[in-house]
Amino acid sequence: MARPTNMRSLLILAAVAAFILLSPCAMWHAICKAETGKFHVNIGFSTKAFVNVPREDIRVAVRILSQKVARNTVGSANSQIYDSLADIERDLKSKQLDAVALTPEDFLALRPRIPLDPIMVTATSKGHEVELLLLTRKDSRISAFRELKNRTIAIPARVVQYGNMYFTWIETLLMREGFPNLETFFSSVNEAKTPSRALMQVFFRQADACVVTDQVFDLATELNPQIGKELTVLTRVDKLAGGIIVFRNDLQEDRKQKLREALRTLHEGQEGRQLFVLFQLNRLVPYRPEYLRATQLFFEDYHDLDRRKNLRRKRM
Repeated sequence: MARPTNMRSLLILAAVAAFILLSPCAMWHAICKAETGKFHVNIGFSTKAFVNVPREDIRVAVRILSQKVARNTVGSANSQIYDSLADIERDLKSKQLDAVALTPEDFLALRPRIPLDPIMVTATSKGHEVELLLLTRKDSRISAFRELKNRTIAIPARVVQYGNMYFTWIETLLMREGFPNLETFFSSVNEAKTPSRALMQVFFRQADACVVTDQVFDLATELNPQIGKELTVLTRVDKLAGGIIVFRNDLQEDRKQKLREALRTLHEGQEGRQLFVLFQLNRLVPYRPEYLRATQLFFEDYHDLDRRKNLRRKRM
C-alpha cells in the first residue's frame, strides 16, 4: 500500500537531513579529537548526490544544518547545496567553497579550469569501483546489443545517482554500432525513477533491457533469487569511479590534513555508519590517480565518438 503523500515527504526529508547533517557532524566530531585549533570550512554538495529529493526538502535540511553545525567542535562550518557546476566553479574560484563532493564527470569537467586536490573516493563493500550492467531476460534469447533494435529499454533517469553515466554508456554503444541516437534505435526509452524500478521492468517483461549497477543487481538478486535466475548480463563496463571529494588546491595544508583524517575515519563512528548505510556505501578511501583512469577513458571515448558523429552530419 502506498504511503500518504505527506508521510512520504516527511520520510524523504528525514533521509536528506540525515545525510547532510550526519556527514559534517561526524566529520567535525572526528576533527574535535585533535583539538589543534579553530577554523572555518565551507563544504559543498551537488544535488546529484540526492535521489528523488524535492528541492524544498533540500533547502530545509540545509537550513537545519546551518543551525546545528555552529554548536560543533573546533570551529565553524557552512554547507551549501549546488544545482549547477558553474556555481560550484564560481565559489571555488572565489574561495567561498573549500571542499566539495562531486561526481567523477563533474570533477573531470572542472579539473582543466581550476586547480583541485582530489582526496577521497566512495567505496561499497565490493570496493571503490562501479560496474554498469546491461541486462536482458534469459528467455528473450537476445545475445548482442544490435538485437535490441526496435526493442524497449528502461534507463534510470538522469537525475538519479550515475544517471548521466547510464545514458552516456548506452549512447556510446549506439555510436560504436553506427546508430545516431536512442530514439531511432529503441522502440521506447523508459526513464525509471530509480535503478531498481528499471530492473523490475525487465523482470516483469515491461521492457526488453535495462541499465543498472552491479550493486543494484546483486542486492535485487539477494532479495529475490529468481531475478538472478531469469536475468542475464548482455554487456558491462567496469572499473568506473563513484563519488569523489575534492579540496581547493590552495586550501591551507593544516585544514586539508584535518579534513582528510576526518573523512578517512568517518565510517568508524555511529553517525558515519548511518550516513553510509543511507547511501549504500561502506566508507571513503584515499584517492589514487589510477582510480579515475577507466572513468576518464569512458568519457573520452564518448566525446570522441560524438565529435565524429557530428562531423559526419556536417558533411551530409
